[in-house]
Amino acid sequence: MALLDADQITEGLGRLEGWEWDPEGNELRRTVHMPDFMSGIHLVTAVARVAEEVDHHPDIDIRFNKVTFHQTTHAVGGVTRRDVDMASRIDALVAEAGPAD
Repeated sequence: MALLDADQITEGLGRLEGWEWDPEGNELRRTVHMPDFMSGIHLVTAVARVAEEVDHHPDIDIRFNKVTFHQTTHAVGGVTRRDVDMASRIDALVAEAGPAD
């Protein structure tokens, strides 16, 4: 599994909604504001199901109605094509869930 270079990450971000690249943390990150706490939990549950299916799991931080997804490939220490693909799957779930923002 190959790490993406800066140009490849930038290209991948162009196809994603609301994600940013943290080069220091070697991760993609997106924060979503949901209408309420339970909406955030339902979103996280949907993401967890997909993550299990594809065997690629984001780090997730939940703060009341704010959910932050951190996507990186820990095994290689940075962003890979799998991270961009998982971020795209998360985007679809967020759109389906109807975030507050």
